[in-house]
Amino acid sequence: MPKEGKGDNSFGIASVVLGIIGSVLGALVLPIIISILGLIFGIVQLKKEKNAWAIWGIVLSILGIIISVYIIYLTVTTLSNLSQIMQTCQADPTAPGCEVFASALGV
Repeated sequence: MPKEGKGDNSFGIASVVLGIIGSVLGALVLPIIISILGLIFGIVQLKKEKNAWAIWGIVLSILGIIISVYIIYLTVTTLSNLSQIMQTCQADPTAPGCEVFASALGV
């Protein structure tokens, strides 16, 4: 049973836990969903009762979202650059850097 005078912190605690999970596992796509849920729980807790759990949950969830978006950006950029290098090397195998690229691929 909750103590008198103390509010229910369940949404705030859930927000902190989801924010930590989202921040630590930010290299995967799924943690962005986890972080968004953590952000929602933190906002719900903040509206119910403003406390440290809600604030830290929101901060950690936003951090998890930022890390996930940055990792997705890096992945898309790297794959795009790799595609351009492959097209260049297919068109002209003697182009600079194609020997290194081909040896890295084992071709």
